[in-house]
Amino acid sequence: MATPLVSALLIEAPANRHFAQLHRDPQALTDAVTLYLQTGLRRGNGVVLFATPIHTDLFLTRLREDGLDQGTFIKSGQLELHDAELSLRKLMQHDMPDWEDFRRSVGAVFERVRAFGRGTTRVYCEMVNVLWQEGKQEAAIRLEEYWNELARLYPFSLFCSYMLDVHHEHSYNGPLEEIGRTHSDILGTPDDERFRVALDAASRDVFGVPLSQMVGYSRRRDSGEQRFPSGQRTMLWVKRNLPTASAAVLERARRYYEESLP
Repeated sequence: MATPLVSALLIEAPANRHFAQLHRDPQALTDAVTLYLQTGLRRGNGVVLFATPIHTDLFLTRLREDGLDQGTFIKSGQLELHDAELSLRKLMQHDMPDWEDFRRSVGAVFERVRAFGRGTTRVYCEMVNVLWQEGKQEAAIRLEEYWNELARLYPFSLFCSYMLDVHHEHSYNGPLEEIGRTHSDILGTPDDERFRVALDAASRDVFGVPLSQMVGYSRRRDSGEQRFPSGQRTMLWVKRNLPTASAAVLERARRYYEESLP
């Protein structure tokens, strides 16, 4: 179950809030996105999805189970569905997103949807995740910055998701702090607190102290790193300051985490 703060952001989706969530499994992703989408549709907001076909099917199935027929919303113009990978092809030049192509393409979507919806348009986007998974992290961050620029022209809330298993070291090899820097909020997931407890136990084994009590003071307050849930923030600190120990800490943390599961 999502925390009250996470649920409030997904439900209220304030204008010009640009939030991200890191997901380990499609079920948690579907739970969060469905809450965001269905609330917007019921309130009459314009809703736009840039998602992979597999995830779009998951979201639409859940909406139907909750009594919402996407066909009605698509016909009215309140809901638009876009393939994230195909949309990217229209925006990329030399493996980087182009601002003019982005502004023109996404701006046209906003012009259509806001004519049929009420209030703030809600956008869910996986284009950045597609780029990240392809190893194009710089392009993903550039696209996040373009979304922030577009928010100066249109009132919308933006929910980005990244499929990253933060229990494994390879997820920390990319510039995660840049994801924090380019978003107003990084939303936690239901298992983040269990992961924090497991990391504290692991770091106590390895270093003699639970690191989550220390790392909150390790960087300036405007660092994107500060926006992450405590466990991920701890691992970013370990990766930066004690890189040779990061694999051992995560291996122990995974064991503690799995032992804590009901």
